[in-house]
Amino acid sequence: MMQPKGSILELCQVVRDMDSALDHWTRVMGAGPFFVFDVPVLPGQIYRGEPTQVAMKVGFGFSGGLLIELLQQTNDGPSVFTEMLDRHGDGYHHVMLRVPYDEGVERLSREGYAMAFSGTMPSGERFALFDTRSGNGGYVELMEMSPAIEASLERMHTAHQQWDGVSRPVRSMAELA
Repeated sequence: MMQPKGSILELCQVVRDMDSALDHWTRVMGAGPFFVFDVPVLPGQIYRGEPTQVAMKVGFGFSGGLLIELLQQTNDGPSVFTEMLDRHGDGYHHVMLRVPYDEGVERLSREGYAMAFSGTMPSGERFALFDTRSGNGGYVELMEMSPAIEASLERMHTAHQQWDGVSRPVRSMAELA
């Protein structure tokens, strides 16, 4: 079963070498298969109140009901991702709460956490990362969970449940369409 609503859905690791990270998470950790794709600079990205341009390569794969995200920034735009890489190297970056976007923004803001990075997906869903390092050592992501995103998550989770742990550990995101 995928993580239920109201819980932590995702754990993200920032990495400098996507291929090595994919090998570790599939072969050593048993997560996957991972669906990998390039994310171009999305319009309207805001980093700590200023416009930025961040491009990245991401891979998504499940471990049980938890979604694992591997994220490699592919340009030099200022971001919350390079903040962590520059200070700590590869590793833990954020968790994503599976809560309604506006509810999550209100909750994290009420707790005194600042929105550090935000934008909009090409399909219109808003996303934000709050700087919660003082509380959990990383960031918390919020994402508007449209029916299309929910359907993609379900397809990735089904692929995980049916995966033999060996064959085709890395796949294109286009296979989910």
